[in-house]
Amino acid sequence: MEKRDTAILIAALVIVMVMAVVVKPILTGEAPDLSLPFQATPTPTPTPVPTAIPELPDWAKEMNSPPTAATTPSPTWSGQSQSLGFVSTGSVVETPTFTHLPEVTQEKENLLPYATIQSEGGGITQSILMPFPYWELHYTVNPWDTAFSGTTSNKEAGQADFLGSEVFPSFIIEVRDASDNSLVRTIVPEGGIQAELWKKGEEYDPRPWVEKFYEGTTSRTYYFVIKPHMIRSYSLKVMVPDRYLGKF
Repeated sequence: MEKRDTAILIAALVIVMVMAVVVKPILTGEAPDLSLPFQATPTPTPTPVPTAIPELPDWAKEMNSPPTAATTPSPTWSGQSQSLGFVSTGSVVETPTFTHLPEVTQEKENLLPYATIQSEGGGITQSILMPFPYWELHYTVNPWDTAFSGTTSNKEAGQADFLGSEVFPSFIIEVRDASDNSLVRTIVPEGGIQAELWKKGEEYDPRPWVEKFYEGTTSRTYYFVIKPHMIRSYSLKVMVPDRYLGKF
């Protein structure tokens, strides 16, 4: 067969295929099938329908359930104190090694009176300059008797009337700064005023009482407010060390 005949045969086959695949479906109202003849159309895999899981009986549920932790009740307070520790600690402060204030020597001071006050009633004193690094206030009081009795009528007229009373003497000294009238210290007799006890002997008598003041390098001016109650008389002495002579 010649080439011309072969070409005419191939062209005829192409026309027949086009008529069968394209023209015929168009004439019949169908969509043309352009897939290759040998290509198979894949069949879709059906989606499996989930099978319902049967419900377990109660005894099986109890066996399969996880163990529940036992709840421990909070203990009530027994009244005992508890000890707390530290989550962090600070540095330990060293204890000072000195046993007395810098301006005071351990030897007994020889004191001299710098000022004195003697009176029976209370009041406000004049101001006094204190240029000394250290000074002491010595004071003593003479109180009324703590108990007394007396007659109020003549015995000749019959049974006398007696008056009895209990006395509670007191004594207060206010040391105030003269620059602003501020209160520096309130002083009361240590141990109280017990005249009956003092009569037993010197070892029971605390007088004179002593108050110590440490000024350092500061010079200050003071005055005293004295408040006696049922006190016959009193005396105050401002005492300074004799080593200050000629220095202040």
